[in-house]
This record gives sequence, C-alpha cells and structure tokens, in this order.
Amino acid sequence: MIMELEQTKKNIYITTNVACNLRCVYCYENKIGNDEFDVEQTKQKLFEQLSSPSDESVIVNLHGGEPFLVFSKIKELCEWTWAQDFKTHYVFFATTNGTKVHGEIKDWLYENRHRFVAGLSLDGTREMQNMNRSNSFDLIDIDFFAKTWPNQGVKMTVSPKSIETLADGVMFLHSVGLHNILVNLAYMVDWSAPHFVHVYQRELRRLAKFYKENPDLKKDSIFNLCFPILVSEQGRTRRWCGAGVEMMAYNIDGSQYPCHLFFENVCGKEKSQAWHDIDWANPKEYISEECSKCPLYPTCPTCYGANYIERGSIGSRDMNLCKLEKVRTLEVAKYEYDRIVNSKEDTNSLSVEELQSRMATLEAIEKIVPLLESIEQELKDLNVEV
Repeated sequence: MIMELEQTKKNIYITTNVACNLRCVYCYENKIGNDEFDVEQTKQKLFEQLSSPSDESVIVNLHGGEPFLVFSKIKELCEWTWAQDFKTHYVFFATTNGTKVHGEIKDWLYENRHRFVAGLSLDGTREMQNMNRSNSFDLIDIDFFAKTWPNQGVKMTVSPKSIETLADGVMFLHSVGLHNILVNLAYMVDWSAPHFVHVYQRELRRLAKFYKENPDLKKDSIFNLCFPILVSEQGRTRRWCGAGVEMMAYNIDGSQYPCHLFFENVCGKEKSQAWHDIDWANPKEYISEECSKCPLYPTCPTCYGANYIERGSIGSRDMNLCKLEKVRTLEVAKYEYDRIVNSKEDTNSLSVEELQSRMATLEAIEKIVPLLESIEQELKDLNVEV
C-alpha cells in the first residue's frame, strides 16, 4: 500500500552505495569505495518490516552516496516490493544530487512518481550550488523535480561560504517553482567566525522583507518557528528525530544502526561500535546540562549523529551555532509579530484554526519579549562588521 510522505511515522534507511560523483564542501561521509547493497538481503529486510499489517506508516529511505549511481539495483528492489501484497503503508524515498536523473532514470521516476519520491538537494543559485557542490548546477533538471513532486521539499544546505547569499538562494528556489524549501546550516563545519552572526541577521532581514512582499508564498523552514512551544512544558522534552527509536538504518552489510550517521564509513569504526552504550530511552541523553537551561532549547534544531561524531555524545551540540539560533529567533519573532499585528487581511476570511494559531503565536512572543531584548543587546555588543 502506497501513502503520502507527510503521513509517515517510521524511517527505514537502506544504504545503497558509498560512492558519490560530487564532493560537497560540507560532506561528512567517506565516499571512497565501491561497496553496494545486496538486493536479495535487502528484500528480506523489507519483507520482515512490511509483511505484518501495521498502523505505523513507513518511509523506505534509499541513502547513498548518490543512490542513482546504482539505479538498476534500486529498480529491482522497488519493483519486487511493489509486486508484494504488503499491508503496511509505505513509500520509497531517495535524496539525490539530481545529476544522474536523466533519460531512463527520469522516465522511470516519472512513471512511479506516486510511489517513489526523489528529494533534490540544491543549495540555491548557480553560484551557490557550484561553490558548495562541485560545479553541478547545470547537470540538474530542476524543472523535472519541481513539476514531478510539487509538494516535496528541496534541501538547501548553507555552508560558511554560501551564507553570504542565503536570501538570494531561497528567492531563487521560489522563482523556479520549488516552494517547500528546507534550509539548514551545515553541521560539522566551522561556524566560529564572529561575523557569521551579522551576516545571518542581514540575510534573514532580507528574507523577511521578501516574504512580506510575497505573503502567498510558503515560507522556508527557517521561518517555520513554533513560538508557542517555547512557553510550554512539552517543549522541554522535545526530540528532533526518531534516531534510535522510530528510525532504523541498515548498512550495506545488513547491520542495523540508529541512523546512517552511525555507520562506520561516517563516524569511524570505534564510535560505530560504541553506539550500543547509548540509552535511547533516557531523555537526558538528548540534551547537555548547558542546553537544558537554555530557554530556546525547544526550537533549537540539532543532529544527534553529528553531535556524537564530533563530541562523543548525542546531546552535546555545536555551540558555535548558538548565536546563530538566537539571531533566527529574534528576526523571525519580529517578522511574525509584524505579520500578525499589522495584517491587512479581513479576519472574517480566516479559518478558526488560523486565528487560533496567530493568537497563540502572538501571546508566546509577548511572553518572551525580555528574552528577545536580551538577545538583541547581546548581538549589539558583538559589534562585528558584516
């Protein structure tokens, strides 16, 4: 049974291959090697996971390297799976750099677009993409992705180099019909330079102006900040992904891990074996003592795998990103407050749910005004030129 991607509750990662045809500046994987997944072994894993009826929906996430370098194996696996009478709701998904999606691959994906979703990684403008991702912009059929999966998110990773034109990148993606834009600051890179704080603030202000002028556009994920959760008790125990609980990842040899960042080719042999010592049921594992005291914890994203690789603990975050998250909170709060208070819309045209959401957001922002003021003062005290 096939399903919409948004309904999923469980992730199964299948490592298809190690190799990649690009060398992205922020890549955390060792792409040296020609290892590929065993199709028959993977069929058995999927049979075990999908054969029993379940209310739990599943994404079968085919993860590389660049997965479409082993397209023939992916095709065999998918077509075998579709031929089975599985009762569990599932969908195949692959994140791709897009450079191999042409010809036969593109035709096959389009034919199966209702049961196989390809999520494109595209880092913004031609200049930003080429800077971050091996001069690959002109190798991608952007229009194909925009039209084939119009609701699917495009992943835009921001590096310390491309942050200078972050707003240009987001605006460009909107202009080519990619409106579900998932922006993230790269993990496991150096964000320590003080000037990044003001560059980020400048770019967020540019985006706020852009969205104010284009209110019908879906805002990128930076602006998708839930202020009510900041003032709720529920937010203090928030998890950022299902690693170790709702997610399972199978490496090429068939062994199981909490997520793909715990594979040996990603985090090294020693750490890849030591993850068994993590108590995934203990909420204290997910947050350091320092972060537990921070009022922004409920909305501050993190990656447990990156934390583990760099600092040996899934709860130990890169504190260089702390000031950047404060900038985000401040600028998005200003944008949301202005959007709601100065709205020229006829409130009678809004749904009850939208009205309630706006009121909850406004009330939450008003409660954290002292926090926002302290962040603004802290940023002024940095006094760094952009």
